[in-house]
Amino acid sequence: MSAMDICDLCGLKIGAQVWTVQHEGRQMRFCCEGCKGIYQMLNNVEDDPAGDGTCDGGKQS
Repeated sequence: MSAMDICDLCGLKIGAQVWTVQHEGRQMRFCCEGCKGIYQMLNNVEDDPAGDGTCDGGKQS
């Protein structure tokens, strides 16, 4: 299992759907929308107004 398969918040394995957010020049990857939302709240990160980057819809390697 590579680091790309692990949620950047909780450390669980990322399934078929990958939630992402850009923060400080890095793409953060999450296992679910909940982890993404908690990360954004804790780090004061806003959603992209265009709606891009919320969910990749599939696992990328």
